[in-house]
Amino acid sequence: RFQVQPEPVTNMTSFLSRLKDNVPPEELMLFPPEQNDWNWWIEWLGNNPQVQPPKGFAGWKGQLYSLLDPGLGAFLYDGVKTDIRLEEVVWGGVAKDGIPDLIDPPVLSAAEAGYLLPDDRVFGVSINGQHRAYPLRIMNRHEMANDILGGVPFALAY
Repeated sequence: RFQVQPEPVTNMTSFLSRLKDNVPPEELMLFPPEQNDWNWWIEWLGNNPQVQPPKGFAGWKGQLYSLLDPGLGAFLYDGVKTDIRLEEVVWGGVAKDGIPDLIDPPVLSAAEAGYLLPDDRVFGVSINGQHRAYPLRIMNRHEMANDILGGVPFALAY
């Protein structure tokens, strides 16, 4: 019953509407209220490692997510190696590359960073005797910084 649409779906509401419209009501399962919760199912799945997804699940999930953003299918395909269960992978609501990362961000001295308040939070990084602070208010927007400190390339993910 999974049908590939010619146009990518740009928001979750229209995606769910399309999905619901393609599933006959008699095939929709109703769960008890305590099981109608994502966290309940993820906890149950974690407690039942013997339950494995069917063959082809990764490819199917990749096709499904490609309806949300065509670029997402590149991450989920049959044979993909993962460290987490693919059933736990969820779309975060942002298109691939929808959050711009910081690449070699400009460095200011503390005196030049007049926009920071004394109680602003920062991520402090120290490598090979060099130190740098990444303000939380900037990392909130970017979620990822790629930089070099102390001669070592690193990624700061938030």
